[in-house]
Amino acid sequence: KSRSVPSRPHRRRDASAQRAGPTVCTPHCMPLIQRLQSKLNPNLVRLLAYLKPHKGKLLMSVFFMIGAGAGSSLIALLLGKLTDVGFYDQEEWIVLGAPAALIFIAFLHGGSMFMSNYLLGKTTQSVLVQLRGEIFRKLLRWPAATYQGYPTGAVTSKFIYESNVALSSAAKSSIILVRDTCQVVALVCVLLWNNWMLALVSLLLAPLIVKLLRFISSRVKVLMKHCQESFAEVLGRIKQVYDGHRLVKLSDTYEYELGRFHSINDTMRRMLLEMTKVSSLGTPLTQVICMSGVAVVLAFAMYQTSLGLLTMGDFVTFLAALLLLMPPLRNLAGVNTGFAQMGVAAESIFGLLDEPDEADEGTIELRDCRGEFVFEHVSLRYPGTERDAVHDLSLTVRPGECVAFVGLSGSGKSSLVHMIPRFWNPTSGRILIDGVDSQKYTFDSLRANIATVSQDVRLFNDTIRGNVTYGSPDATEEEIWKALDMAALGDFVRSLPEGLDTPVGEHGGLLSGGQKQRVSIARAFLRDTPVLILDEATSALDSESEEKIKDALIELMKGRTTFMVAHRFSTIEHATQIVAMADGVVQETGTREELLVKNGLFAELSRLQALEHPGDFSDAPAETATEVQA
Repeated sequence: KSRSVPSRPHRRRDASAQRAGPTVCTPHCMPLIQRLQSKLNPNLVRLLAYLKPHKGKLLMSVFFMIGAGAGSSLIALLLGKLTDVGFYDQEEWIVLGAPAALIFIAFLHGGSMFMSNYLLGKTTQSVLVQLRGEIFRKLLRWPAATYQGYPTGAVTSKFIYESNVALSSAAKSSIILVRDTCQVVALVCVLLWNNWMLALVSLLLAPLIVKLLRFISSRVKVLMKHCQESFAEVLGRIKQVYDGHRLVKLSDTYEYELGRFHSINDTMRRMLLEMTKVSSLGTPLTQVICMSGVAVVLAFAMYQTSLGLLTMGDFVTFLAALLLLMPPLRNLAGVNTGFAQMGVAAESIFGLLDEPDEADEGTIELRDCRGEFVFEHVSLRYPGTERDAVHDLSLTVRPGECVAFVGLSGSGKSSLVHMIPRFWNPTSGRILIDGVDSQKYTFDSLRANIATVSQDVRLFNDTIRGNVTYGSPDATEEEIWKALDMAALGDFVRSLPEGLDTPVGEHGGLLSGGQKQRVSIARAFLRDTPVLILDEATSALDSESEEKIKDALIELMKGRTTFMVAHRFSTIEHATQIVAMADGVVQETGTREELLVKNGLFAELSRLQALEHPGDFSDAPAETATEVQA
């Protein structure tokens, strides 16, 4: 009866507590949860989320870490037991039992350390591969404005330096945190079980160590950010000098470049040295604090021993546990630095990953493109600038027409053609393709109908085959050779020992300027798109190379709507319409003969061209050529 009577109200209290649970618990629990969340670095929490698919390996790693940490407490207990049993009781079995026990503990500790390091290292490398892949995927999908905001060195630094720091620090710090925390907890339990008064004296030093670690952590975060910036600057400087090595040699600026690099390198050295100094300070200061505590505890323990309150075995156990406690405490003092570095690196990486992708709001697939373009009051202003690069441009281009844009540098020619594949979207106005606003087309379908040949030829460190078929992976051997022949490069490739499998080198460095340009033209032939953009395709070539490529370009333009940005007017003789631009504004449009007769901007530019390249106008009508020469 005594058991059954109170059971009923107890059940009723449980039921009411369950019903009121959410409303009663929330005011007390939520502030605690919020405080915990505010203490956690959100970037570290986000980084740890990458570990979820590897929970099995992590749990096994933690298991072995606990085994490694427990090994230290076993050593302390064993030493105390050996003292009492071996030296005082003088048991015979201890002669063989003691070495066997020590060897067993050594194998337990060493094996656990190896397995925990291996499993965590395996997990780290898997996460690192995933993280780098996400950074690269994000890099491919950036809009044009984001590329301008990140120097090459900063992006490279995130691949090479920051991702390694984040993951390497995560692995090392996690091992130390779990293993050494287990070791500290086990050893503190031994201390309390052995002599609680001595243990309390030892634990009085904990507040000093916590304050020291907080100071070091805050300082390391600041220095880590400066180090990342310096590393990115070093990588950027190396790339610039590497790409511009010919200019350095011609300008004889060896000492100047060495001086600039020395300044950047020295700045990084000082930052790293300062970080090393601050992070290294934690371990010796922690050791000094701990040794001071050991000295006090030792004096108190010897006093207890003299009073007969402590046996020699207990004293050895306590002293061994206390001394074994110092290495993990030193390691835990340094782990705070590792987490600080990891937090800064993770913040930098996730800042890049959080950059928005190129916004593709199109929903219509562009199929069977005819190549009709209508520009309706199109303007473009780049972010952070005060004037339009292209202003209020209206133009109609019929299918199959070739439109040439001419003007001085900075007149908006390239900015205009960059809006056609939507590298940039108009700030105002719109571009209609086959009667539909280009922004309603999906990126993939729009760009699949456009091929580009520019002065800045982009060849990858691959073979001729790989560069020609870039964007057309399913091209047959016959189609590749046909494209090369139409680009007037087939005979050259056939003469090479490796043919299509000949490497072109980094940036096509093993080919001449004309050969690189023809590879680019062959790539455009192979894509066989209805729209073609020629962005000063021959401006980087000499007159002889340009003459050889001109026929290939003429063949390429046949039957395609072509937008041509022209530097040399010898390439625009087949243009059906010429648009002369200045300061982003269209000054005049018409055929070549019409604009020469108008004697406006185009005629003025033509006169300048005639002085530099008289041969460019040898095929003009007699009266036009006479006017130009005059």
